[in-house]
Amino acid sequence: MKKTYILLLLTSFCSFSQFNSSAPWNINNESAKSGEMTINEEVTLFNQYWSNKDKNVKGSGHKPFMRWENYWRNNTNDQGYLITPQEINNAFQQKQQAKLNKSATSLPPSNWQPVGPFTHTNSGSWSSGQGRVNVVYVDPSNANTMYIGTPAGGIWKSVDAGVNWLPLSDDLPQIGVSGIVVDHTNSNVIYIATGDKDAGDTYSVGVMKSTDGGATWNTTGLSFLNTSTRAGDIIMHPTNNQILLCATSQGIFKTTDAGVTWTNVQSGNFAQGSIRFNTLLINNIYAVSNNRFYKSTDTGSTFTSTATGLPPPTTSNPTRMIMEITPANYRYIYILAYSSNKTTLNGLVGLYRSIDGGDSFELKSDTNTASPTDFLESRQGYYDLALGVSPTNAQVVYTGCLNLWKSTTGGGAFTKINDWNQPTTNQYTHADIHYLGFHGNKLFCGSDGGVYVSTDNAASFTDLTASAQISQFYRVSVSKQTSANMVGGLQDNGGHAYSNGLWKNYYGADGMDTGVDPTNQNLYYGFIQYGGGLYGSTNAGNSRNIYVGAPSAETGANDDGGNWITPLKINSIGEVFAGYGNLYKLSGSSWVQQSNAAIGTGDIEYIEVAPSNDNIMYVANGNQLYKSSNKGVANSLSYTASSAITSIEAHHSDVNIVYITTSGTGGEVLKSTDGGTNFTSISTGLPNIAKNIIIHQGQNSDNPLYVGTSLGVYYRDDSMAQWEPFDTNLPNVSVRDLEINLIDSKLIAATYGRGIWQTDIPQDPLSSESFKLTNISIYPNPSRGLFTIALGDVQPNLIEVYDITGKVILSRTNNSITNFETSLDLSSASQGVYFVKIGSDTGTTTKKIIKK
Repeated sequence: MKKTYILLLLTSFCSFSQFNSSAPWNINNESAKSGEMTINEEVTLFNQYWSNKDKNVKGSGHKPFMRWENYWRNNTNDQGYLITPQEINNAFQQKQQAKLNKSATSLPPSNWQPVGPFTHTNSGSWSSGQGRVNVVYVDPSNANTMYIGTPAGGIWKSVDAGVNWLPLSDDLPQIGVSGIVVDHTNSNVIYIATGDKDAGDTYSVGVMKSTDGGATWNTTGLSFLNTSTRAGDIIMHPTNNQILLCATSQGIFKTTDAGVTWTNVQSGNFAQGSIRFNTLLINNIYAVSNNRFYKSTDTGSTFTSTATGLPPPTTSNPTRMIMEITPANYRYIYILAYSSNKTTLNGLVGLYRSIDGGDSFELKSDTNTASPTDFLESRQGYYDLALGVSPTNAQVVYTGCLNLWKSTTGGGAFTKINDWNQPTTNQYTHADIHYLGFHGNKLFCGSDGGVYVSTDNAASFTDLTASAQISQFYRVSVSKQTSANMVGGLQDNGGHAYSNGLWKNYYGADGMDTGVDPTNQNLYYGFIQYGGGLYGSTNAGNSRNIYVGAPSAETGANDDGGNWITPLKINSIGEVFAGYGNLYKLSGSSWVQQSNAAIGTGDIEYIEVAPSNDNIMYVANGNQLYKSSNKGVANSLSYTASSAITSIEAHHSDVNIVYITTSGTGGEVLKSTDGGTNFTSISTGLPNIAKNIIIHQGQNSDNPLYVGTSLGVYYRDDSMAQWEPFDTNLPNVSVRDLEINLIDSKLIAATYGRGIWQTDIPQDPLSSESFKLTNISIYPNPSRGLFTIALGDVQPNLIEVYDITGKVILSRTNNSITNFETSLDLSSASQGVYFVKIGSDTGTTTKKIIKK
């Protein structure tokens, strides 16, 4: 594994919440502009803004914030402020030290391997994609060497023009990348502007630099210690590789010594704007902030803002501007202006052009005519907005927001190129476009679904995302029969189903919680946001043939249904439950209320069914844990945690043991041995980072536990006094969900930015080789129901049969075992795989049997 160096300044810094200062609910709020808000304060502004607006219109701008809040809610301290870069680095260093010391523990080995999606097929007609791309860059010395920057999966490199991609930043604590530049004199020198400038999926730690082609990285003199500063474009002087400029939310920074030191040469918010060198007059630099155009004629030492013809920076005019130039005419400059405050044309202010090198501009689009063209088609220009200009024809302009539009008249008239819900056309690019740019004669598009390229001026596009494992998963569910069948929900890319070694995007929108029927490995379920629709497939995702709308009692005025991630849970016999304000059970093609009353205030956030007893269910609402002993009909408050509950896990065989994780950087892992009434902390060894999910491994006498955190996976069992990192080969990425398949002995992780991963997990440690070699056999196997166990010279005191969920379905004690032989009758059991656990005073062993 490559070694990555991180040099962060460790000084105290108060960290505030910040989504996007250009968002319409923030644009006129001074605290929002400075980032000096808690997450709850920003949520309040957001809810006030949307209280009288339709959030369900495609491109309304509502979903980007909900994704941000859902991710960062568990990454705040007890005051509601986001975890700082310093705190992330401290946690990372603690994790690294623990890995160095782990030889002194009994920690089993891990060996994580990527599962994908590396590529996928589309099972329908929705906007199909794999993951968001913020920026595309091509090495100026080698057109086959390309880079993409993603919001949470870091920087990726291709040396074959986008056919295959290699991650370069997996050993860094989870980062996004919004700007890339490669030294034109040395392709091994790469600079990245870190963070996600558009939605804050990750925050910026400044500019990082590699001198070995991306194998290792170091911070530069431009390092940020807060969570509100963003970084976007980064550019290098065309003839002097010591001079670079970076556009940030604190201003334009310049270095003249290849990144060692930086100077803020122009104040303002430039993070979502643009900065460019003139293609001929290389001392001239142009830049746009969120509402102003700037020009420098001294290589960026000073900037002025004196151009005429642009809309004035008032409250009703631009809140975001982006800019592009072209080598086809060094005097041409285009600016696309958007305003969160404008209620018409989805906030489009207009496309402006200068033909005199930025001294004056003219409105080119028909924005002020009686029948203006809305080429944004979306209210979320604050989140995704893109502009490109042909390098050979200065009159050809491309814009992107929801879809791609083109003008051949310098912006005077636009034609729509594609449609986000028509993925079968050869001009398709995924909805929500963040980047448009020419490298050579190729036009690249970076969107919420991936990276696309056109070599024919947008007449057609080719998807280049294959092999880039950049998906942002919320949840994953794995078949009990085989780890080769699974289904997960992705940010803005719907439900992705995996079977026969292939990924299928079988429904759209934001894919959320998912499930696989434990009695049928090909029956998949998946929610979209707010539980607004449940989509199912009876053929492992090859097609979508089940749809169930949200319960009518749970929707209405100002009510979308359930939570952003509405919980879905399936018990051992395939009954499907969902949590809204009440608990519901799926009956045919509709939901039937299961609980006799609403559970807590607001909507349910998590559901758990005890693997050993379907009647015992837990639900979490905020920091309250409720328990039912009659399959969710009656629910009573069992426990109140100190912060919101982020996951629930019941022990696989002991109904008295239940685990929960709680929210925030100070959140804990808690264990109850009395069925959820009292809990004690078992958090020793875990850093102060988000604990997203806990899962218990059944059929193992050491009771292994796994926790998914914002920095990977941790492990603990009964033989250990603390948690230890369990992450060999796993990127340092946020793990949002974990699943176990006992048949294959696999642990599967869903990450937010690096797709799905899996590793082998330990078998029962009490199964010794000498005990296995005592001529124990089970026959016939497979059988239609009657099995005989020949015990050799072993006299066991207990034999138990488990189903694939970990539930004990049959038990034999020593008084029913005679003549070193016993029989098992599973005639009434369903067909499938079962486990026989045989225990004696000297050890245990587990064998697999198949009921035909």
